[in-house]
Amino acid sequence: MENSFRVRVDLAAHDGPVRPLHGVNEGPMTKVFTYDARPEFKEIGIPLCRLHDTEYPFGSGEFVDIPCIFKNFDADENDPESYNFGLTDLYIEKILEVGAEPIFRLGVSIEHAPVKRYVFPPRDFAKWARICEHIIRHYNEGWAGGHEWNLRWWEIWNEADGGSNMWNGTPEQFYELYRVAACHLKSCFPDLLIGGCGWTRACNAFTEGFLKYISEREEQVPLDFYSWHRYYDDLSKFLGEWKKSKVLLERYGYPDALNVFDEWNYMRDWNDQPDSYVTLKNYKGAAFCAATLAALQSLTDIAAATYFEGDVVKEWCGLFDVAEMSIGAHGRKATVKKLKPFYAFRYFGDLYRMGGAVKTEAEGEGIYACAARSSEGKAGILAANYTPEGRDTRVAFEVSSAERMPEVRITDRTRTDRKIIIPDIERHDGKVSFTVLMPAHSFVLFTFPAGE
Repeated sequence: MENSFRVRVDLAAHDGPVRPLHGVNEGPMTKVFTYDARPEFKEIGIPLCRLHDTEYPFGSGEFVDIPCIFKNFDADENDPESYNFGLTDLYIEKILEVGAEPIFRLGVSIEHAPVKRYVFPPRDFAKWARICEHIIRHYNEGWAGGHEWNLRWWEIWNEADGGSNMWNGTPEQFYELYRVAACHLKSCFPDLLIGGCGWTRACNAFTEGFLKYISEREEQVPLDFYSWHRYYDDLSKFLGEWKKSKVLLERYGYPDALNVFDEWNYMRDWNDQPDSYVTLKNYKGAAFCAATLAALQSLTDIAAATYFEGDVVKEWCGLFDVAEMSIGAHGRKATVKKLKPFYAFRYFGDLYRMGGAVKTEAEGEGIYACAARSSEGKAGILAANYTPEGRDTRVAFEVSSAERMPEVRITDRTRTDRKIIIPDIERHDGKVSFTVLMPAHSFVLFTFPAGE
């Protein structure tokens, strides 16, 4: 069965920037620097790496989490000797090396085990805030033998609304922890982005209670960004959540908070997770990623997004798999191989490097598209057909202000980043028109060279 749909692009109609929406959770070197995806991160041009569940579980006792960096809560938070920065420094160094920017989650990793260790309210909220202050000073002001890396993004906690795996306190205790920490950190670092809180949903009773609580304080509680998560197989679920987040932020007086979607991935059914772990790595998962990235850019104002997960050995990573393992003088080293979803991110990364988004309209159920143009005139279009099996679709493309013919690459069930030739391309009055047969669960990248 074939259906007819349409994508219209005006390469001369500037539509703001291409936003950093193709970030990931975790950095390029994982499992204590054994697995190395630095070449692949560079190829995509990953813009953001969110640091949550880093070196899971429990940060391997060394990475990112507050109890890993500040191991003894009774120690003096003003004493550099109380802190353990070594491996976290190296981890972030590898992120910066590939040109990405960390989103540093201040808090703890998720705890699935029945006995919980760290997901409790800190004993002293003000002291916890000062510990976070010293961590920021280490990375941005050189404190305790640190660095001047100007890390901008600082996210307070993760999924406190998700139950005992992340927060074993009352909602009100969490709201107060955020208030104390955010006010303290913003007073110390007015130019940094202080926000949170990596909610399981953009809008629920817990998050609405949070916004109500901080909006009613006498002192303005900072919320530079509002971060939330969604796992889904139907894009309408995350688009609906985004719309709810805008209403909520407007209602409680934070309309200018950056909207950050910092965990997302494919999940068909939480009661049948193994099925989804297979799908998120194959051509269906790839089309899902391409459709999500296109929708994020063309249908929302979300400021930044990070896919969960960029760590090659975790079940949530759909971008790569382990390729080769070797043992040398410096221990084990592993390279990675690209899976089909990798190309969804790389194609979007190509648009991101062009810089300027252009007006894009996609018509037809399951068809998503976004486009960009560089200042030199190079342009690109990412289009995805995220529809059920059997829905092969003829998509008519109308591209205004195109100076040259496009190169076309496709990824689907049988092809991976394959160059294809489009017959019968028409040019008339500065408009290029052509039709592409897009199989179900496929995506294409059109690249228009700059005019001579």
